[in-house]
Amino acid sequence: MTRKTRKSLLSAAFMPVAVVMVGAAGPAAFAQATNPCAPALVNPCAPAAARPANPCAPAAAAPAKPAQDAAFPAGPYDTTTKYTQAAFGDKMPGIVKNYLRATPYIGTGGLIDPAGMGMLAGLGFKTIVNLNTAEEGATTEGPLVEKAGMAYINVPVPTKAPTAEQIAELSKVLNDPGNYPILVHCESANRVGAMWALYRAASGVPAEIAVEEGRTIGLKTSREPAVREQLGLPPL
Repeated sequence: MTRKTRKSLLSAAFMPVAVVMVGAAGPAAFAQATNPCAPALVNPCAPAAARPANPCAPAAAAPAKPAQDAAFPAGPYDTTTKYTQAAFGDKMPGIVKNYLRATPYIGTGGLIDPAGMGMLAGLGFKTIVNLNTAEEGATTEGPLVEKAGMAYINVPVPTKAPTAEQIAELSKVLNDPGNYPILVHCESANRVGAMWALYRAASGVPAEIAVEEGRTIGLKTSREPAVREQLGLPPL
């Protein structure tokens, strides 16, 4: 037998093995080459991170976002959020004397019926600001407010008009959205009206308009002269 004949027979002997090996991998390899969504050839012993991804597999669902509270408003007049507002209206019989909503997040009024603290909390009020003095019951009101779950702040105003320091103190409270909704009160709303006029003027509102706003809330002629004097306005 010649060398050439032996080489041909040897090649023929190994041919079936090669065909079997190619045939075993052939369908998957062919499918992968023609269909990008076909399962990729993977090594089952390879780490998961090393295995090729299927570009047609559905994307993993995004994790659900936790529920968030409504964003704080930017100030007492910002209604672009869904934050809880002060109770709307100009009356709150049996709860707050001479109630009025000065801004979406600030209510004003006179005396609060002690039995109405729970109702105010139920209406969503978060902070109660009392302009009365200790002799007028401000110290006894605090525990009732806090028991109802609201914050209590006392800025006593014994004079005809609040001082600059008292205006600055109240401004910090009224301009902090973390305190909303707020109820500011005294005995009749007269002091609240005086405080409001000076607060608004300090915020940049023209003095005459600030006084008109104060009158709307409860400012009376017994206190307006002192307010006008502080604002540099002519007397009544």
